Amino acid sequence: MTIFERYMKDEHSGEQNAVLSKEIEKRFKIKGSEVRTIVNDLRCQGVPICSSSKGYFYATSKDEVEKTLNHLNSRVGKITEARDGMLNILKNFEEESK
Repeated sequence: MTIFERYMKDEHSGEQNAVLSKEIEKRFKIKGSEVRTIVNDLRCQGVPICSSSKGYFYATSKDEVEKTLNHLNSRVGKITEARDGMLNILKNFEEESK
């Protein structure tokens, strides 16, 4: 178990104990982008780090995991739309150069 995972499990279990990224950044002396990378890596390993408007937390229930999954699914959809928009722009540039 990593130091970050232990910190989240011991001090921030459950949404009621969520911690903002800014607090994590100060605690570990890292940037917000590093917090996101660590959280992503842990999630990929199956560690239940969830998030909400209250911050990050170690999941203690199925409901907390489902809420985070719904949020992630929403982000996937928005990223897909942005990618598709950029692909259309690229297609327009390619057509203009012909």
